[in-house]
Amino acid sequence: MASAWLLLAGCSGGLKSNVPSAQVYLLRPGIAPAAAAAAPAVGNVQVMLPQVRAGLATDRIVVLRSGRRLDYYSGARWAGPAPAMLQMLVIDALRASNRFAMVESDTGPFPAEYVLSLELRHFEAEYTTSGPPMVHVALDASLGRRGKRDIIVSCSADSQVNAEADRMQAVVAAFEQATGDALSQLAARIAASAAPP
Repeated sequence: MASAWLLLAGCSGGLKSNVPSAQVYLLRPGIAPAAAAAAPAVGNVQVMLPQVRAGLATDRIVVLRSGRRLDYYSGARWAGPAPAMLQMLVIDALRASNRFAMVESDTGPFPAEYVLSLELRHFEAEYTTSGPPMVHVALDASLGRRGKRDIIVSCSADSQVNAEADRMQAVVAAFEQATGDALSQLAARIAASAAPP
């Protein structure tokens, strides 16, 4: 599993501020290698920007505290909004499966035979007990053929990983592990269900 890269956001110059610069984290999850393809690659797939549950459409790192209270880590952010970040990670996972001839985002210029819709249900660090948080990542996906109303497959991927410590780098490492596991589940299920149009 690749480690998280830490980028320091800020600007230089004569301005002084007592507010500390936000630490910006880039998520680089490890994805389980795809099994050798038993069939040739099928057509192109277009991955839509995920729909998200309330509170997750942000670049802030989401915390769920006891009593279902939604919060965010102060002074820490992802490198981009969670929906866009997860869209690109799903694209990477599907490309690694070697099942599709091409995988692109919903803004890609090429026609696609398949469309993959996504919903991001969980992407947060949960403090439900004392000690370090548990990171929860869950995605729902539906793969269909463009221009048709039939769904080829609907599936879910869910992973929960306990952070080793209540420190930001340990929490980000748990996000990487949980995200990588969920993406591996999702890519395997979608690739196994795809067939030539």
